[in-house]
Amino acid sequence: MQPESSLQPLWDWILRHLGESGVASPAFLFTAVVAGVYLPGIVFSFVDVVVTRRLTLAECWSVYWRAMKWYGSLYPVAMIAFLALPLTLLSRVPAEAPTVLELARDLVLYFLIGDFVSYFWHRYEHANPWYMRHVHSYHHVDTPPLSIWTAMVVHPVEGFSVFACFHAYGILFPIHPLTFAIGAFSVTAVNMITHCGYRLPVYDRVFATAREHDLHHAEREPRNVSVMLSICDRMFGTFQKAS
Repeated sequence: MQPESSLQPLWDWILRHLGESGVASPAFLFTAVVAGVYLPGIVFSFVDVVVTRRLTLAECWSVYWRAMKWYGSLYPVAMIAFLALPLTLLSRVPAEAPTVLELARDLVLYFLIGDFVSYFWHRYEHANPWYMRHVHSYHHVDTPPLSIWTAMVVHPVEGFSVFACFHAYGILFPIHPLTFAIGAFSVTAVNMITHCGYRLPVYDRVFATAREHDLHHAEREPRNVSVMLSICDRMFGTFQKAS
């Protein structure tokens, strides 16, 4: 018999409060994604307006509203639909939590595969003139200094396609629902922070940096394409270090 995972108390708490049907519902993962948007969004909006005063409240709200007036309303509408309809993503909800090693392994793969797939999709967005003009250009209306909400200034077609790229590992492979939720939150939050406009010394050692992604929004030539890690940019010659 294997020893109990140190994550078991957390998983038991989730199952106790949401039930198996709640965890199996799309609402469970959708909430993790929405949290990955709003938690860093609120924190960095506070920094922009109150701490650094880089943006006025009106300027911050303007970018937020442009980004979220439709996506923000999607959450309550989707939650009502998920509660009203018997939708399920899982045929069986595991009673056991993942081990810490299983969680770490799957999160690393979640980021690596999501970064790889989204990198090449982003390269395609820039290489295809029609798609760039009619879809991806909507995101590139914003130029530095960026607001964290710029991450969500995307055409609905791009919103759907990028979502599939970011979460490819969780969608394609049978990972634990707790891992899927943590991965969905983390990847979404990292994409948001990549657009925050600040140097973050410890964070920047691991993830794609906001200052380098600023260059992506400032130049015609696609540089610093990745929004999660910088591995693909470094491997395929599109990395440009920020001064």
